[in-house]
Amino acid sequence: MRKFAGYPIVVNYNLHTQELNEDEEERLHKAGRYEEERQLVIKSVTTSDADLGNNRFRQEMDKYEATICQCLRKIEGNPVGRMLLGLINKQTTVWIIPKMERPDFAITGPLKYEIQGDGSYARGEGRGDTVIEIAPEMSDDVLFHELVHAYRYSYNKFHPLSIFLQTVSPGPQQTQNQRSEEFLAHHMQNIYLSQANRTMALDYKWSSDATKKEIYDFLLDNFFALEALKYFLRHEYLAMLAAHSLSTDYNPFRDYKMLEAEYLKDDPTTTVPELGMGVGEHP
Repeated sequence: MRKFAGYPIVVNYNLHTQELNEDEEERLHKAGRYEEERQLVIKSVTTSDADLGNNRFRQEMDKYEATICQCLRKIEGNPVGRMLLGLINKQTTVWIIPKMERPDFAITGPLKYEIQGDGSYARGEGRGDTVIEIAPEMSDDVLFHELVHAYRYSYNKFHPLSIFLQTVSPGPQQTQNQRSEEFLAHHMQNIYLSQANRTMALDYKWSSDATKKEIYDFLLDNFFALEALKYFLRHEYLAMLAAHSLSTDYNPFRDYKMLEAEYLKDDPTTTVPELGMGVGEHP
Protein backbone atom coordinates (compact mmCIF):
# COMPACT_ATOMS: atom_id res chain seq x y z
CA MET A 1 0.00 0.00 0.00
CA ARG A 2 1.57 3.29 -1.09
CA LYS A 3 0.46 6.88 -0.61
CA PHE A 4 1.31 8.96 -3.65
CA ALA A 5 3.38 12.07 -2.91
CA GLY A 6 1.41 14.69 -0.98
CA TYR A 7 -1.89 13.92 -2.68
CA PRO A 8 -4.89 12.15 -1.09
CA ILE A 9 -4.23 9.05 -3.21
CA VAL A 10 -3.43 5.55 -2.00
CA VAL A 11 -2.37 2.77 -4.37
CA ASN A 12 -3.39 -0.56 -2.85
CA TYR A 13 -2.81 -4.00 -4.36
CA ASN A 14 -5.63 -6.14 -2.97
CA LEU A 15 -6.53 -8.49 -5.82
CA HIS A 16 -6.45 -11.62 -3.69
CA THR A 17 -8.34 -9.94 -0.86
CA GLN A 18 -11.06 -9.07 -3.36
CA GLU A 19 -11.17 -12.68 -4.54
CA LEU A 20 -11.38 -14.01 -0.98
CA ASN A 21 -14.34 -11.74 -0.16
CA GLU A 22 -16.21 -12.05 -3.46
CA ASP A 23 -18.41 -15.03 -2.51
CA GLU A 24 -19.29 -13.58 0.90
CA GLU A 25 -20.25 -10.24 -0.67
CA GLU A 26 -22.55 -12.05 -3.09
CA ARG A 27 -24.07 -14.14 -0.27
CA LEU A 28 -24.79 -11.03 1.81
CA HIS A 29 -26.31 -9.31 -1.20
CA LYS A 30 -28.63 -12.21 -2.01
CA ALA A 31 -29.72 -12.30 1.63
CA GLY A 32 -30.62 -8.59 1.47
CA ARG A 33 -27.97 -7.72 4.06
CA TYR A 34 -26.83 -4.71 2.08
CA GLU A 35 -25.21 -2.72 4.89
CA GLU A 36 -23.03 -5.71 5.84
CA GLU A 37 -22.17 -6.16 2.18
CA ARG A 38 -21.13 -2.52 1.92
CA GLN A 39 -18.95 -2.75 5.03
CA LEU A 40 -17.23 -5.83 3.61
CA VAL A 41 -16.62 -4.01 0.30
CA ILE A 42 -15.08 -1.07 2.17
CA LYS A 43 -12.89 -3.41 4.21
CA SER A 44 -11.79 -5.24 1.06
CA VAL A 45 -10.87 -2.01 -0.75
CA THR A 46 -8.83 -0.66 2.17
CA THR A 47 -7.03 -3.92 3.01
CA SER A 48 -3.71 -4.80 1.39
CA ASP A 49 -2.71 -8.24 0.17
CA ALA A 50 0.34 -7.76 2.39
CA ASP A 51 -2.03 -8.54 5.28
CA LEU A 52 -2.64 -12.04 3.96
CA GLY A 53 0.67 -13.14 5.48
CA ASN A 54 3.97 -14.70 4.48
CA ASN A 55 4.57 -12.00 1.84
CA ARG A 56 3.54 -14.54 -0.79
CA PHE A 57 2.12 -11.81 -3.03
CA ARG A 58 4.92 -9.31 -2.44
CA GLN A 59 6.35 -9.44 -5.95
CA GLU A 60 3.06 -8.84 -7.79
CA MET A 61 2.02 -6.27 -5.18
CA ASP A 62 5.24 -4.27 -5.62
CA LYS A 63 4.94 -4.48 -9.41
CA TYR A 64 1.35 -3.19 -9.49
CA GLU A 65 1.88 -0.39 -7.00
CA ALA A 66 5.14 0.73 -8.63
CA THR A 67 3.49 0.75 -12.08
CA ILE A 68 0.53 2.83 -10.92
CA CYS A 69 2.78 5.26 -9.04
CA GLN A 70 4.89 5.65 -12.17
CA CYS A 71 1.68 6.44 -14.06
CA LEU A 72 0.73 9.01 -11.40
CA ARG A 73 4.17 10.62 -11.67
CA LYS A 74 3.62 10.96 -15.41
CA ILE A 75 0.28 12.65 -14.73
CA GLU A 76 1.93 14.95 -12.17
CA GLY A 77 4.59 15.87 -14.74
CA ASN A 78 1.90 17.20 -17.08
CA PRO A 79 0.60 20.71 -16.11
CA VAL A 80 -2.98 19.61 -16.75
CA GLY A 81 -2.51 16.49 -14.65
CA ARG A 82 -0.80 18.41 -11.86
CA MET A 83 -3.69 20.87 -11.79
CA LEU A 84 -6.22 18.05 -11.42
CA LEU A 85 -4.25 16.25 -8.70
CA GLY A 86 -4.05 19.46 -6.71
CA LEU A 87 -7.82 19.98 -6.89
CA ILE A 88 -8.90 16.65 -5.35
CA ASN A 89 -10.50 17.26 -1.96
CA LYS A 90 -7.80 16.61 0.65
CA GLN A 91 -10.44 15.62 3.19
CA THR A 92 -11.07 12.49 1.08
CA THR A 93 -8.99 9.56 -0.15
CA VAL A 94 -8.77 8.10 -3.64
CA TRP A 95 -8.09 4.36 -3.45
CA ILE A 96 -6.56 2.85 -6.60
CA ILE A 97 -6.89 -0.92 -6.73
CA PRO A 98 -6.53 -3.65 -9.39
CA LYS A 99 -9.60 -4.50 -11.43
CA MET A 100 -10.67 -8.06 -10.80
CA GLU A 101 -12.77 -8.52 -13.95
CA ARG A 102 -12.77 -6.92 -17.42
CA PRO A 103 -9.30 -5.32 -17.16
CA ASP A 104 -9.82 -3.66 -20.56
CA PHE A 105 -11.56 -0.67 -18.96
CA ALA A 106 -11.35 1.23 -15.68
CA ILE A 107 -14.14 2.29 -13.34
CA THR A 108 -14.53 4.82 -10.52
CA GLY A 109 -17.13 4.97 -7.78
CA PRO A 110 -17.65 6.12 -4.19
CA LEU A 111 -16.12 3.97 -1.45
CA LYS A 112 -19.18 4.25 0.79
CA TYR A 113 -21.68 3.94 -2.03
CA GLU A 114 -25.35 4.66 -1.46
CA ILE A 115 -27.42 1.53 -1.03
CA GLN A 116 -30.10 1.49 -3.72
CA GLY A 117 -33.71 1.05 -2.66
CA ASP A 118 -34.10 -2.03 -4.82
CA GLY A 119 -30.89 -3.57 -3.48
CA SER A 120 -29.20 -3.43 -6.87
CA TYR A 121 -25.47 -3.67 -7.37
CA ALA A 122 -25.31 -0.12 -8.73
CA ARG A 123 -22.60 1.71 -6.79
CA GLY A 124 -22.34 4.96 -8.70
CA GLU A 125 -24.19 7.10 -6.20
CA GLY A 126 -22.34 8.70 -3.31
CA ARG A 127 -19.60 11.15 -2.41
CA GLY A 128 -16.34 11.53 -0.53
CA ASP A 129 -13.73 8.77 -0.66
CA THR A 130 -13.52 7.01 -4.01
CA VAL A 131 -12.28 3.78 -5.55
CA ILE A 132 -10.60 3.57 -8.95
CA GLU A 133 -10.38 0.01 -10.27
CA ILE A 134 -7.75 -0.13 -12.99
CA ALA A 135 -5.41 -2.66 -14.54
CA PRO A 136 -1.68 -1.78 -14.60
CA GLU A 137 -1.53 -1.95 -18.40
CA MET A 138 -3.98 0.93 -18.82
CA SER A 139 -2.43 4.20 -20.00
CA ASP A 140 -1.86 7.32 -17.91
CA ASP A 141 -4.55 9.28 -19.75
CA VAL A 142 -7.13 6.63 -18.80
CA LEU A 143 -6.12 7.01 -15.15
CA PHE A 144 -6.33 10.80 -15.58
CA HIS A 145 -9.90 10.36 -16.90
CA GLU A 146 -10.83 8.33 -13.81
CA LEU A 147 -9.24 10.92 -11.53
CA VAL A 148 -11.59 13.53 -13.00
CA HIS A 149 -14.47 11.36 -11.74
CA ALA A 150 -12.76 10.96 -8.36
CA TYR A 151 -12.35 14.73 -8.10
CA ARG A 152 -16.05 15.25 -8.82
CA TYR A 153 -17.08 12.65 -6.23
CA SER A 154 -14.73 14.19 -3.68
CA TYR A 155 -16.84 17.38 -3.66
CA ASN A 156 -20.21 15.67 -4.14
CA LYS A 157 -20.51 17.08 -7.66
CA PHE A 158 -20.86 13.80 -9.57
CA HIS A 159 -24.40 14.12 -10.95
CA PRO A 160 -24.70 12.68 -14.49
CA LEU A 161 -27.13 14.22 -16.96
CA SER A 162 -28.04 12.61 -20.28
CA ILE A 163 -26.48 13.90 -23.49
CA PHE A 164 -27.56 12.71 -26.93
CA LEU A 165 -24.76 12.96 -29.45
CA GLN A 166 -24.56 11.87 -33.07
CA THR A 167 -22.00 11.32 -35.77
CA VAL A 168 -22.68 13.01 -39.08
CA SER A 169 -19.85 11.51 -41.13
CA PRO A 170 -18.29 9.31 -42.27
CA GLY A 171 -20.85 6.59 -42.90
CA PRO A 172 -24.47 6.48 -41.72
CA GLN A 173 -25.60 8.74 -38.91
CA GLN A 174 -25.42 7.17 -35.45
CA THR A 175 -26.81 8.44 -32.15
CA GLN A 176 -25.51 7.66 -28.68
CA ASN A 177 -26.76 8.53 -25.23
CA GLN A 178 -23.93 9.27 -22.82
CA ARG A 179 -23.54 10.86 -19.41
CA SER A 180 -22.37 14.40 -18.83
CA GLU A 181 -19.72 13.17 -16.36
CA GLU A 182 -18.09 11.13 -19.11
CA PHE A 183 -18.28 14.12 -21.43
CA LEU A 184 -16.36 16.27 -18.94
CA ALA A 185 -13.76 13.60 -18.19
CA HIS A 186 -13.24 12.89 -21.89
CA HIS A 187 -12.63 16.50 -22.88
CA MET A 188 -10.32 17.07 -19.91
CA GLN A 189 -8.51 13.92 -21.01
CA ASN A 190 -8.12 15.38 -24.52
CA ILE A 191 -6.74 18.62 -23.03
CA TYR A 192 -4.27 16.50 -21.04
CA LEU A 193 -3.24 14.67 -24.24
CA SER A 194 -3.00 17.92 -26.19
CA GLN A 195 -0.64 19.33 -23.56
CA ALA A 196 1.69 16.39 -24.26
CA ASN A 197 1.23 16.59 -28.06
CA ARG A 198 -0.34 13.14 -28.08
CA THR A 199 -3.16 11.75 -30.20
CA MET A 200 -6.67 12.68 -29.03
CA ALA A 201 -9.98 10.83 -29.42
CA LEU A 202 -13.13 12.14 -31.10
CA ASP A 203 -15.58 11.30 -28.33
CA TYR A 204 -16.05 9.12 -25.24
CA LYS A 205 -18.19 6.62 -27.20
CA TRP A 206 -16.62 7.10 -30.63
CA SER A 207 -13.00 6.81 -29.61
CA SER A 208 -11.39 7.06 -33.05
CA ASP A 209 -8.27 9.21 -33.34
CA ALA A 210 -9.09 12.80 -34.23
CA THR A 211 -7.50 16.21 -34.70
CA LYS A 212 -8.58 19.40 -32.93
CA LYS A 213 -10.52 20.51 -36.03
CA GLU A 214 -12.30 17.17 -36.32
CA ILE A 215 -13.35 17.27 -32.67
CA TYR A 216 -14.47 20.89 -32.86
CA ASP A 217 -16.49 20.06 -35.98
CA PHE A 218 -18.05 17.17 -34.06
CA LEU A 219 -18.96 19.51 -31.20
CA LEU A 220 -20.48 22.00 -33.65
CA ASP A 221 -22.63 19.21 -35.11
CA ASN A 222 -24.01 18.43 -31.66
CA PHE A 223 -26.17 20.98 -29.87
CA PHE A 224 -26.11 18.91 -26.64
CA ALA A 225 -22.31 19.04 -26.66
CA LEU A 226 -22.34 22.83 -26.71
CA GLU A 227 -24.94 22.85 -23.93
CA ALA A 228 -22.69 20.57 -21.86
CA LEU A 229 -19.64 22.79 -22.40
CA LYS A 230 -21.64 25.81 -21.26
CA TYR A 231 -23.01 23.94 -18.25
CA PHE A 232 -19.54 22.96 -17.01
CA LEU A 233 -18.13 26.41 -17.69
CA ARG A 234 -20.78 27.86 -15.38
CA HIS A 235 -20.79 25.22 -12.66
CA GLU A 236 -17.47 23.35 -12.62
CA TYR A 237 -14.31 24.98 -11.27
CA LEU A 238 -12.09 22.50 -13.14
CA ALA A 239 -13.57 23.63 -16.48
CA MET A 240 -13.34 27.31 -15.49
CA LEU A 241 -9.70 26.87 -14.49
CA ALA A 242 -8.93 25.00 -17.70
CA ALA A 243 -10.51 27.81 -19.72
CA HIS A 244 -8.40 30.54 -18.11
CA SER A 245 -5.08 28.92 -17.24
CA LEU A 246 -4.26 26.30 -19.89
CA SER A 247 -2.70 27.30 -23.20
CA THR A 248 -3.00 23.87 -24.81
CA ASP A 249 -3.83 23.80 -28.50
CA TYR A 250 -7.01 21.82 -27.81
CA ASN A 251 -9.19 23.48 -25.21
CA PRO A 252 -12.95 23.66 -25.92
CA PHE A 253 -13.62 25.36 -22.58
CA ARG A 254 -11.28 28.23 -23.49
CA ASP A 255 -12.67 28.28 -27.05
CA TYR A 256 -16.33 27.95 -26.09
CA LYS A 257 -17.33 31.50 -27.13
CA MET A 258 -15.78 30.94 -30.53
CA LEU A 259 -17.60 27.61 -30.91
CA GLU A 260 -20.92 29.14 -29.85
CA ALA A 261 -20.47 32.07 -32.26
CA GLU A 262 -19.74 29.68 -35.11
CA TYR A 263 -22.82 27.58 -34.26
CA LEU A 264 -25.07 30.67 -34.10
CA LYS A 265 -23.60 32.53 -37.07
CA ASP A 266 -26.86 32.23 -39.04
CA ASP A 267 -28.97 33.35 -36.07
CA PRO A 268 -26.84 35.51 -33.77
CA THR A 269 -29.85 36.80 -31.84
CA THR A 270 -30.27 33.48 -29.99
CA THR A 271 -28.07 31.79 -27.38
CA VAL A 272 -27.18 28.24 -26.51
CA PRO A 273 -28.79 27.23 -23.20
CA GLU A 274 -26.76 25.23 -20.71
CA LEU A 275 -27.43 21.54 -20.30
CA GLY A 276 -30.58 20.91 -18.28
CA MET A 277 -32.18 24.21 -19.24
CA GLY A 278 -34.90 24.53 -21.86
CA VAL A 279 -34.31 26.53 -25.00
CA GLY A 280 -34.75 30.23 -24.20
CA GLU A 281 -34.37 29.64 -20.45
CA HIS A 282 -31.54 31.03 -18.41
CA PRO A 283 -30.17 30.03 -14.98
